[in-house]
Amino acid sequence: MNKIYFLIAGILLFVSSCVPSFDEVGVLPDDPSILEVLVGNENGKIAQENAIYSETLTDTVWVKDRTADFTNVYLNGNFAAGCTVEPLNGSPKMGEYGDFSSAVKYRVTAPTGNSADWTVILDYYTPPVGCLADRWAGNVTCTDGVWSSYSPATCFGEKMDGDCQKLKLSFDFWADSSAPVELELELGDIDFDTFMGDITLTKDVNFTSYGADMTFHAGAAGTYNATANILNLNLEFSGYDIGGEYYPFTITQ
Repeated sequence: MNKIYFLIAGILLFVSSCVPSFDEVGVLPDDPSILEVLVGNENGKIAQENAIYSETLTDTVWVKDRTADFTNVYLNGNFAAGCTVEPLNGSPKMGEYGDFSSAVKYRVTAPTGNSADWTVILDYYTPPVGCLADRWAGNVTCTDGVWSSYSPATCFGEKMDGDCQKLKLSFDFWADSSAPVELELELGDIDFDTFMGDITLTKDVNFTSYGADMTFHAGAAGTYNATANILNLNLEFSGYDIGGEYYPFTITQ
């Protein structure tokens, strides 16, 4: 009988030792946060960046594909540990196609029951442009679009009067050190759909090279590309037969 008693006591001791004490039980996650929202369409995930503001419970998703149709995309998300997500006010469910052309709301609930109502906004990403003229400041490469072998040997850009839309471009025409040219260019407003803009030559430029008196005439002078850092100059020209009325140059960093 004593043996049976000690056996039962031992089993009870073993079982009780396997039951965790309150000190050993883990704490439930209590963070109802969005870590990242992902945008997709029929081609899969779309390149994007999240701007998450915990103070206002807002996530702005900057979509880098400007052709994406926000009326027909789906969202998925990464959330804090253990969270569940519930759409509010008729917002599409996560993982389902819907119209996200205006702000949508989701309730994110942590395992503790603590919840937060988040606003998600989709918008097109606009890269920081900075000072336009600085993109072509200093030593640059000028390529002659008529005779590339006669491209300038030296080419230098300089922001004028501290104005980010005024650029002075200095080079030796046809690599002729006796024919210095200074173009004073006005960089037009940027188109944020293409990140391009127009260029204007603000005044005539007269110069002589290899015995010919030539002129770059003021007026429309080409376009710039702010993402590729390229000036595509197309300057009205006279004084030498180049097979056309406009002289092209490509200016790169």
